[in-house]
Amino acid sequence: MKKSVKRIASTLAICSVMGMTLAACGGNSAGDPQAQKGSADGTKPVTLRFSWWGNDTRHQATLKAIDAYTKLHPNVKIEAEYTGFDGFYNKLLTQFAGSTAPDLFQFTYEWDNDMYDFLLDLKQSKSLDTSGYDPSVLNNFANYKDKMVMAPAGATATSLFYNQAFFQKFGIPETTEWTWDNLLEIGKKVHAQDPNAYLMSADIDVIYKLILQPYVAQMTGKNWINDDYTPAFDNAALTKGLAYLSELYKGGVLEPFGDSSAFVGKMEQNPKWIKGQVGVLFDYISAFDKYKQSVPDGKLGVAAYPMAPNALQSGNPIAAGTGFAVNKTSPNAEEAVKFINWMVNDKDAALILGAQRGIPATSTARKALEDAKQLDPNITKGLDLAAKQKTIAPNVISINADLAQIAKDTLQKLIYQKETPEQAADEIVKAYGSKLTALKK
Repeated sequence: MKKSVKRIASTLAICSVMGMTLAACGGNSAGDPQAQKGSADGTKPVTLRFSWWGNDTRHQATLKAIDAYTKLHPNVKIEAEYTGFDGFYNKLLTQFAGSTAPDLFQFTYEWDNDMYDFLLDLKQSKSLDTSGYDPSVLNNFANYKDKMVMAPAGATATSLFYNQAFFQKFGIPETTEWTWDNLLEIGKKVHAQDPNAYLMSADIDVIYKLILQPYVAQMTGKNWINDDYTPAFDNAALTKGLAYLSELYKGGVLEPFGDSSAFVGKMEQNPKWIKGQVGVLFDYISAFDKYKQSVPDGKLGVAAYPMAPNALQSGNPIAAGTGFAVNKTSPNAEEAVKFINWMVNDKDAALILGAQRGIPATSTARKALEDAKQLDPNITKGLDLAAKQKTIAPNVISINADLAQIAKDTLQKLIYQKETPEQAADEIVKAYGSKLTALKK
């Protein structure tokens, strides 16, 4: 997903060598103050370009929110630019390089390091009310270095979703307190009882981020990567995690990788899940609604994430991974912040946007949904279950895309039994060593 910010530098260098201005490389209203004469005083016309990613449900909710805001502020016009997630990051980097970036956009803290120089410091704005945020959310996700680069839109945590009818069929108590061991044990029994049934299914991203990383983190009590750019695990811990993953496949606990890989990021469309041949999925609690809609009669339950006995931490923090950021070169940056403030704090906005970007991160928006009974109790339950466990705040380097790709490439060799857990661990540790050295520089 990620590309080095060096690409931006090289693009700018090409423009410089060719004797072109940034505008010649591609200008827009956000990068060229002369292109837009509006003001944020509430009287003169203001045009804002707002870009985000998501599915159709999020698109429609956001468009309704834009319509409601512009009716309240007739001088403001908001141009909507929306798409799926694929390619959004690269497009945004290219737009910054060419001075064509939108005024405001959906953002994730994973991009802090790459886009920091292009973002407005929201702490300097008088238009954003942060009183409704939990301080830990601001410290862990909104702030980076000396700036507040993002206004978090929602909070989430990983949950165990289960098909209640599947559990009933195979005699699995809904009150089961899940550990990695009983997940393996029960999964083997399910597959032995019905060779066409699997306790779980997972795509490569879930395998890496929501199984392997938490499994290892519960042993180490640390992030995936230390802040000093060294692995937070040793070879033995990684080997143990890889061996466990291998057992999930060998025991028929996980649906065969070749079948599940067709549904990366859209496991609710997996026919085995829809037909009740898969009982458990790991995903963020904010995805509850889409899985509920894909299960017959909406019989979907939520349970606590698996925890090893004596785990040092859960490896499952409550995260405010996405929100809104502002292009610091926008001539109408303050008006952009006003719109963001309305989206994250206003009760009417909360009712329109719902949980399309996660459970609302501010107390005012969350209360509005709860009072209107628009927040499923299972979603709150998922967050509450995660909050009960000891955890640590994630760091940016642990979710680096290059490191993820290294691991995922090796994981597929392990899954297809082309490498043993020991060989796979050696390969990852070696590749991480050179990549982390380069990243640190």
